[in-house]
Amino acid sequence: MMANIELKNVSKRFGDNLVVDDVNISISDGEFLALVGPSGCGKSTLLRMISGLETIDEGLISIDEKEVNGVSPKDRNIAMVFQNYALYPHMSIYDNLAFGLKMKGVDKAEIDELVHKTADLLDISELLERKPKQLSGGQKQRIAVGRAIVRNPKAFLFDEPLSNLDAKLRVKMRTDLLKLHKAQKATSIYVTHDQIEAMTMADRIAVINKGVVQQVDTPINVYSNPINIFVASFIGSPSMNFIPGFIKIKGKKPMFESTSGLTTCEIPAHLLEDIDPTYFQHITLGIRPEDITIQAKQESSVPFKTLPIDLIEQMGDTSLIHFTVEPDLEWTIKSPPVKSFKIGEQVELHIVSDKLYFFDSESQINLTNNNLTELHNE
Repeated sequence: MMANIELKNVSKRFGDNLVVDDVNISISDGEFLALVGPSGCGKSTLLRMISGLETIDEGLISIDEKEVNGVSPKDRNIAMVFQNYALYPHMSIYDNLAFGLKMKGVDKAEIDELVHKTADLLDISELLERKPKQLSGGQKQRIAVGRAIVRNPKAFLFDEPLSNLDAKLRVKMRTDLLKLHKAQKATSIYVTHDQIEAMTMADRIAVINKGVVQQVDTPINVYSNPINIFVASFIGSPSMNFIPGFIKIKGKKPMFESTSGLTTCEIPAHLLEDIDPTYFQHITLGIRPEDITIQAKQESSVPFKTLPIDLIEQMGDTSLIHFTVEPDLEWTIKSPPVKSFKIGEQVELHIVSDKLYFFDSESQINLTNNNLTELHNE
């Protein structure tokens, strides 16, 4: 059983605070959509409105083309998995899984069949006679997911289900949940502040900031074609590097100069062909950490600046190298492991010119983005 879910002009206020602002998203049958954004951006509130646990002030929510604004949570046939597991401590795992079915009056034999089928699917059959206090965090999370699966709902709603787990277990559970989604082919909406979870698990991600959906697209498109500075900075680890300034033509060569005048670099002319010159006076240059090289000019790179190294973080397979580009402006470079460089050493930075981003400093929109497939209010 699957469902398509539609949100049209959905808004929510708490007092004078607009926490969800005119959201429009369509989720297809069997799709895995991640809602991602910083804490307090409204993503969990949006999920609770879909489930019916929170009322909406404006707009329309429909499931399988039927409006559910006034429908109670139990009648929406949607299962929600929370970060705190919400297991009944006095019940066995079997009874935890069976509880919702018993409340619906499902036949005892059918309950037993559904519970054991779900336990086999999640590889928790040996845990059915235990109590929650006897389980690890990962096992408890499996039970919470199992309690949702056993109901055979139209859609699954996950509210940061892995946030209480340690880093290694989060990676494993992330993989397990993704395999489960592929097996179940169920419509799923997954709330997280962890962009890695969103990028690796979802068919599409919706990036939210201050209650407003900034961009909805596939993970690779959001990463490659961020709609604005917020999305560009939030998606990607480490974050994209930025420097505000303007474009001027020196001779016949376009040059970028920072607002302070302390940084200049040549910009290949073809990168500016599709940008209205009226934006040239307030440009923010963006470049991802992996698109900067040290003392090794590549075919498509241009010299940027010579700077001393502030800090080197050795990550094993990569090194994160930190620089102060200008006062109060720090950049990070992501490079293959480096052993020869030392803190304070002067190194020449080159930027891969074809990977440069140009943003309007006033509106913060991406001026080099021509491939967006779905935007807010489109």
